[in-house]
Amino acid sequence: MFPIPAYARFLEGVTIVLDPGHIGQRDPGGSWRRGPTGLREAEINLRVAQYLRGFLLHAGARVVFTREIDESLDLPDKEDLRQRVAVANREQADLFLSIHHNGVGNPDPNYTSLFYHSASDNAAASACAARYLLNGLNDTLRLQKHLGCAVLSDELRFKNGLAVLREARVPAVLSEASFHSNPEEEARLRDLVYNRREAYGLFLGLARWAQAGLPAVALVEPSNGRVRGGGDVVVALDDGLSSRGGWGAERLRILPDSIVAKVGAELLPWELDAGRRRIRITLPQRVRGSRCTLVVDFENTLGQHVLHPRIELVAEAR
Repeated sequence: MFPIPAYARFLEGVTIVLDPGHIGQRDPGGSWRRGPTGLREAEINLRVAQYLRGFLLHAGARVVFTREIDESLDLPDKEDLRQRVAVANREQADLFLSIHHNGVGNPDPNYTSLFYHSASDNAAASACAARYLLNGLNDTLRLQKHLGCAVLSDELRFKNGLAVLREARVPAVLSEASFHSNPEEEARLRDLVYNRREAYGLFLGLARWAQAGLPAVALVEPSNGRVRGGGDVVVALDDGLSSRGGWGAERLRILPDSIVAKVGAELLPWELDAGRRRIRITLPQRVRGSRCTLVVDFENTLGQHVLHPRIELVAEAR
C-alpha cells in the first residue's frame, strides 16, 4: 500500500531532524490546538512524525527527533522552541522539518501550506525542499482545496517569521498538511491509515528532493580558514549529482549564472574553474583583521540550492 520507490535510495545517509509540533501541550482540558470534537493537534503531529521516521529509516536516512514523548517539559514557550531548533543546528541537519496541522475559527478551510524563513541564508534550499514536500502531500492527501501558491514565507504569519524556522542555521520547513479545525478533516485525522498516508506523502517529497541532488560547498584554500590580509579563498562546488556517475557525470551540473558569493549583503567577485569544480573568491578589504561568514550558493540543473552555504573565515591583518 505504501511502496518504497527506487529513487528513495538517494536519502541514504541524509540527516533529517523531525519536529512534531506542539508536543506536550499544557492544557489537557482546554480547547487550544484541538479539532471540533477534541482531537489534539499534538497527538497527530507526533503520530505522523513516527510513521515518517519508519519510511525514512527504511530508505537509509539518519533521523533525529526533537522529542518523542507527548508530555510537557515544563519549559517557557520561547525556550522550548529554541531547544527544538537547537537539535537541528547541533546535528548540522540536511533538513529540519516541523510537522503541524492548521486550525482556525472557521470550520471551512482545509488546504496544505508549507513555510520557510525568507530572511535566512538557507532560504533557497528551504524553499526547494518545501516544493517537493508540497507535491508529495498533494499526491497522497488529495485535498479538494488548494492555495494559489502554497509555499510561503513565514513572514506572512509574523513580522520576524516563525521561531523554529528563524533560529535554524540549516534548511528548515514547517508543514501545515491540513486543517484539524475542519470537521471532515478532523475525522480523517483520527484514522491511523490516513496519518500514515500523510507521512508517506512527506516521504515521497523528501525522496524526490534527495533525488534532485543535495548541493554542497567546501573551503579548499586556505584549509584552516585563516585568510592572510583579506586575500582570496578557493571553494569547491559539489552539485550533488555528478558524483553519482553515469552519462554526462564529467560535466558540471551547475547553472553558472546562479553562483553567488557574499559577505553580509555585499556580493563578491568570483572566478569559476569548471574543470576542477571550484571558484576563487576575492574577499572585500573591509573584512581584514576580523571574522566573517562567507556565503556561497548556486543552483544545480535540477533546481536545488546549497544546503549549508556558510563558510566561517578569519581574515587576518597583514
